[in-house]
Amino acid sequence: MIFDASQLAPGRMTADLCVIGSGPGGLTAATVAAEAGLRVVILEVGGLVTPAQMTQREEQMLPRLMSEAGTRTTADRGVRVLQGLGVGGSSLHNLNLCKRIPAPVLQRWRAMRGLHHLPPECWDALYTEVEEMLSVSQIPAGLMNPHNQLLAGACGELGWSGGALSHNRSGCVASGFCEIGCAFDAKNNALKVFAPRFVKAGGTILTHCQAIRVQHRFRRVQGVEAVALDPVTGAPMGAVQIDAPRVIVAASATGTPAILLRSEVPDPGGETGNHLHLHPSVVVGGDFESPIRAWEGIPQSYECTEWLDFETERHRTWIVPVFGHPMGVATLVPGAGHAHRARMHRFAHMGALTAMLHDHTTGRVQPDGDLGVRIDYWPDAADRAELALGLARCGQLLFAAGARQIFVPGHPTPHLRRGDDPAQLALTRIQRGRVDVSAVHPMGSVPMGDDPRVAAVDSRGKHHHVEGLWVSDGSLFCGSIGVPPQLSIYALGLHVGRNLVFNA
Repeated sequence: MIFDASQLAPGRMTADLCVIGSGPGGLTAATVAAEAGLRVVILEVGGLVTPAQMTQREEQMLPRLMSEAGTRTTADRGVRVLQGLGVGGSSLHNLNLCKRIPAPVLQRWRAMRGLHHLPPECWDALYTEVEEMLSVSQIPAGLMNPHNQLLAGACGELGWSGGALSHNRSGCVASGFCEIGCAFDAKNNALKVFAPRFVKAGGTILTHCQAIRVQHRFRRVQGVEAVALDPVTGAPMGAVQIDAPRVIVAASATGTPAILLRSEVPDPGGETGNHLHLHPSVVVGGDFESPIRAWEGIPQSYECTEWLDFETERHRTWIVPVFGHPMGVATLVPGAGHAHRARMHRFAHMGALTAMLHDHTTGRVQPDGDLGVRIDYWPDAADRAELALGLARCGQLLFAAGARQIFVPGHPTPHLRRGDDPAQLALTRIQRGRVDVSAVHPMGSVPMGDDPRVAAVDSRGKHHHVEGLWVSDGSLFCGSIGVPPQLSIYALGLHVGRNLVFNA
């Protein structure tokens, strides 16, 4: 069953397992446990938003599907950090890209961290299973919209490597509203694939319920202290107590370390919250002679991989198209008053590319009071230089695609016209407030490892230092993966859930 905790608080429940978070990691692991016969309760800070309730309006859906209505940033406001909420987590709003962690990355992790419970053959089996569950397939050429076709053509013009992406959609009508929720229920996401199985197995989901602390005594889990939230204001309404001998924290790579630190969970190695990666990205916009209507169709169906080398990591930039609906685009388009209005009149002629970084920088997550998180992250000098190169590479692609002019969102806003050399963008100083930097892939803040002197959590997802405590989300990654993380988080959800049930 799914209940709104704001209608039940204060309240107390008993379970065999409490799962904090209903995204791909939490809901997948919870489903495994429930289907094995455990009494499972999931706590979800957001609400239940069904496809029928997805209105395709930015001002209505962003507050319902995004943490802090899409305004979350690092503490210094240097990086915008977009994260989801609601039953299904970020799988409700993500763009459905499915990629496996590259083999060189997994090899480095294994050499550094052990990961004896996750050998390559285990990853391969998990990926194969998840890809079948989510109906992952390559995006057909016939569904590639003009915006993505421009990138494909530019890669061909420049002789750069690229190719079609894979996704987890079925029955897609190419509406283009993916990031504010699919009203057509074409996303094979956690809400669609796992929530029905979980509820059928007898599981319970409490929406608008935020975990505050994991309760433990003598290094054993006792339960979770939580609070019900007002669905409109987010204000605390009453205490919720879950008594359970096992807890999975799957609150994202920002929420999970904040909860563990707030709970004073032992961590002799001191890694919890201190190894955050974000895949920071920058954007270059282009204005084209002919209309592109980039908001229509599947948002991202083609990738440029020319500048992404996982073997040597000499190049660490992944390039894909990026676009938004009018409200989001208006916040990035430069100018004010009549000048801004004139640019927005060119909305149908706009295209944009984003350069996402396989980052080496590590940031930090801390709790901010009982309900908040503090994120400290700014790319180091090497990563800033790579981001600047990413701007230049996006500029080259946009001009090769036929853009008449390009611009970099920021203050001030660099503009180049056809005939200008986009290589000059590589000299851009990536400074806080000068260039807009965003991130959608937090990861690695509680990295798994088999040595309890170093890692807090082992390669099963089991906490080394508190019995009954588990982690099941992107926090477990041992560093940046350089590709979209959702497929790997689902895989970890299966892995953690099975180990909790059968190998605890």
